[in-house]
Amino acid sequence: MTNVFEGAPDARQSDKVDEKMSRFRPTYRALTEEQKQLHDELKASYEQVEKVIDKLPAGRYRSLAYTALEESCMWAIKELTDNHG
Repeated sequence: MTNVFEGAPDARQSDKVDEKMSRFRPTYRALTEEQKQLHDELKASYEQVEKVIDKLPAGRYRSLAYTALEESCMWAIKELTDNHG
């Protein structure tokens, strides 16, 4: 099976930007170029925040900050990639 990151969609990725998505996403719809750019911008921004959090002393609150950051990233990407159609 071809890896999605090698440029060719595999069986999990549709080639349609208007693909109707189910809640559990057995397949992923194709993103427009603008959506791909926003996806990359979001991920880069979250990585920057992660680097700042890395500077905090290790402890429970830092761990909670990582968890909240991961959850926030997940919801932002889900909003971007969801087809509300």
